[in-house]
Parts: sequence; structure tokens; C-alpha cells
Amino acid sequence: MAEAKRFIDMELQRRRDRAIFDAERRKQELFKKIPELSEIETEINLTGVRYAQALLNENADSLAGEYLDRIDMLIRRRDEVLAANNIPPGYLEPAFSCSKCEDRGYIRINGTSYPCSCYNKLYNEYLYKVSNILDDGKAGFELFDESWYSDRADCRKYVMDISPRAQILAVKEQCLEFIRNFCDENTRNMYFFGPTGTGKTFMAKSIGLELLRAGYSVLYFSATTLFPIIQKYRLNMDSEDETAEEAYRSLITANLLILDDLGTESQSDSKYAELLALLEQRNGQDRIHPAKTIIVSNLDFKRLAQEYNQRIASRIIGEFLTLQFIGDDIRILKKLGRPC
Repeated sequence: MAEAKRFIDMELQRRRDRAIFDAERRKQELFKKIPELSEIETEINLTGVRYAQALLNENADSLAGEYLDRIDMLIRRRDEVLAANNIPPGYLEPAFSCSKCEDRGYIRINGTSYPCSCYNKLYNEYLYKVSNILDDGKAGFELFDESWYSDRADCRKYVMDISPRAQILAVKEQCLEFIRNFCDENTRNMYFFGPTGTGKTFMAKSIGLELLRAGYSVLYFSATTLFPIIQKYRLNMDSEDETAEEAYRSLITANLLILDDLGTESQSDSKYAELLALLEQRNGQDRIHPAKTIIVSNLDFKRLAQEYNQRIASRIIGEFLTLQFIGDDIRILKKLGRPC
């Protein structure tokens, strides 16, 4: 993601500039208190210039060696002065937040540049920041608890001939399979549907968190917030609104897009075309790099066709792996403190 690189480069440059600025400030304050240090620093710099000039002259090896010896002597003298004043040796140097790359973001190994661990950390932080998924302890497969789902089958109540617990365990396995094979071109998008409070959003966010931790880009939006983003982009296509364009481009290129609460957004004729266009563009992107979509809704197939139209329902039913959630409202059960 180009915007991620811009964010990280700007943050690293800010850190590096701050470390250098603070070191220069400390240096100037110390030079006022201990003038000898200023004289030594000036002499080190001048000797360094003479050394560089000597390297350009033929037969100047011995002279260059003398300059190196003098620089070593001056550094030792500087350290002695610092020690005599109870000042640590590194006090005059920039205190970079990452000592390995000095806040450049890259390290060189055998002549090749590699992203530093600090760069990867910032990248993951950026992914979390833009994903809209908070790692707040309310989602994640480590928190999954099947005891909130009944182990009793009741076809009349749950519209399936297996228990909610057996069904949710099968759904969980499908979700883990989705994560394991995320980059496989044969891995299908997913449509979660079922009654309120049966764990659809929890499962979708848990998938998102796992992929974020693996370094993939994830975006989570409810339908009520996603469609206005698309509409804003459509209205500003001929303007120079880079924010709207970048937001829409992220919807297309994100490795995983989670669209929650489909069917709760306001009714409009344009939303059908907007949803189809988004799905089509993400399918095209998926041929280049992973761009999967998870849609979460209370709408079963019949209501999906009624709310949207047969074309969208056919696209989702035919191209998505549809997973039905059944059971009692877990939010109510948790308030009552009574698992199944």
C-alpha cells in the first residue's frame, strides 16, 4: 500500500530529525558549559575534512593515517572530558529510537537493503490503525467459546437439523481454512448470515485480526459507513479530492474487506450498482494479489434478493462461500450470565 509507505517514511523521518535536533541542542548547551568540548569537536571536524582531502591525493596514505590517529586521539580526549564531568560518552550523539537502522527504516546486509524490524512494526501498527478493527479483547479465536451455543438440535427453532454448537464449530473450521489458504486463488469470498447475536461479526473480526497479525491489510466497515465512502468518491470523480480517491482505492486493494451489517444501510437505487462494481473490481484485484471479501448480514438468500435484487443475490450465492449462523442471541445470554 503506497499510503502505508508514505506514512512510515514520514514517521521515520520525523523520528530521525527529532533525534538529530535533540542531539544538536544538547551539544550546544554542553559547549557553553565546557568550551573545551567545542574546541575538540571543531578540531575533529577539521581533521576529518583533511583526511578526506588526503584520500584524493596520490601517495598520501601515510598522511591519511596521521589524520586518523589524530581523530582517535581527539575522540579519546573528548571522552575523558565527558567522564570528568560525569557525562556519558554517548550524550553528544543522536538517541535514535532504533539503534539498528538509526531510524532510516532499512538495514544493509552484504550490500542489500532490507526493511528493519522497526519498519515492520510501524507497518503492522499502520494496518491496525486503518483497519477499523480494534484489538480490544472482544474478538479473536483465542476468545471463542462454543459453550454459548446450544448442543441440542432443534429443527423448528434453529431451522437446521444439527445443533448450533456443531454448526458453529464447522463454521470456525471453515474460517481457519480461509486463513490458512488466504493466498490461494481458489479460496472463495465468504458470506455470513443468520440471526442477530449469533457471532457473525465476532467471527469476521477474528479472521481480520489473524490476517492483520500476519501482515495483511484489512479494512472493516459497516454498510452504513461504506456506501457513503463510495458515494463521496463517485461525486468527486472529476475533482481533485485525493482523500476520497485514496479511500475508494483502499476498498479495492485491501487484502481483506469486511462489510458488516449489509442490509441496514439506507435504501437507494445506486447502492446495487455500487456494490456490484466494488465486488467486480475486487475480483479483478484478487487475480493480482489477495483481495478477499467477507460480507456479514442478517439476510438469508430470499431476503437478500428482496432487499437488493436477484443479480446481487445470485452473485453472492454463486461466488461466495455461504456460512449460516444459528443459535440464541449470545449478547442476551451473556447479560444473563447463562451459557447454553
